[in-house]
Amino acid sequence: MAAPELNSLMDDVIEEILLRLPPDDPSCAVRASLVCKRWRRLLTDDPCFQRRYRAFHRRRARAPPPLLGFIHHVSDDQHPGAPTVSRFVLTTAFRPAEPERRRGWWWPIDCRHGRALFHSAGEGLAVWDPMAGDVRWQQEPRIPASDCMYSTAAVACAAPGCDHDHDHGDCGGGPFVLVFVAVDERHETASAFSCSSETGEWSSAPSTVHLDRETVLRYDLAKLELSAIEPPEVHSDVLLTTTEGGDLGLAILDDQRYLRLWAWAADHGVTRRWVRRRVVDLFAELPFLQHVLPLNLTGFDEGTGMIFFQASDGDYAIDELMSSPRAKKLWGRDNFSNVFPYRSFYVHSNSLRRRLT
Repeated sequence: MAAPELNSLMDDVIEEILLRLPPDDPSCAVRASLVCKRWRRLLTDDPCFQRRYRAFHRRRARAPPPLLGFIHHVSDDQHPGAPTVSRFVLTTAFRPAEPERRRGWWWPIDCRHGRALFHSAGEGLAVWDPMAGDVRWQQEPRIPASDCMYSTAAVACAAPGCDHDHDHGDCGGGPFVLVFVAVDERHETASAFSCSSETGEWSSAPSTVHLDRETVLRYDLAKLELSAIEPPEVHSDVLLTTTEGGDLGLAILDDQRYLRLWAWAADHGVTRRWVRRRVVDLFAELPFLQHVLPLNLTGFDEGTGMIFFQASDGDYAIDELMSSPRAKKLWGRDNFSNVFPYRSFYVHSNSLRRRLT
């Protein structure tokens, strides 16, 4: 008996086939979209199917969107005056759409909810969606000049009804919010501004807190309010993390040997305080690290709890959730720092259309 024509298959059967495209192999989605117009239309123009696809793979793997790569910058020790270079290190067959860059270098400062945020010298902030290749530019807020000021920024999804813990991974094209924080060391203050992608305007008045010690800064997106949280201990090598339950966490590297993990958790459901989760003796658990000093924390993956650090022979990832941590070497020595994992579901209408035209 002759095989039935593809266009005679029932829509629900086609969906069941396409739902099983592996999320960590983007080339499968591209090849499937070339089978026929019907399949292509489903993959590129049907938002209901895209939601089903993400939900299907989250249920099966009980995991965040697949890791498609790392964004980081590379410095040149041989030429200290040379600008840093931003790179996208691939972990799958995924190839991000190259952004249209203006002059100057790009410095990665955040990556969340399918978007990467860069600071560009003389140009302001650039929000890049690697899925679609789109870049949104935003000038920094105007603040009084100071000789002792430094700043940073963050990006987050602002889609209504989006579950910020479980539903991210394909927020491209939707609204987002930027938060810009400037620290004035001379006057010991920190000021935060927020900006919606829908208006392109920064908040008219900043939220400001006084700083008299090392602190963790927290910004409430609902109240547009900045607050300071005193850390449990002060060390030079500290990394902001999150816990399995979504609480704020800290990873502190002490004496190049001890990895101290803390959580900002509710005490009996009422008052929040710092709770020490565990202390990892890196030399006892991973003896080889004694021979590749110095160590330096470089990044954290909110999706898996992986902590990234740099050693003298390259960059590694360690799973903080494992009872007996293992270190996985990611790449050789290349002066990487500020490592940002990029996670997303590749079945995204904009990204597929871009690669098929």
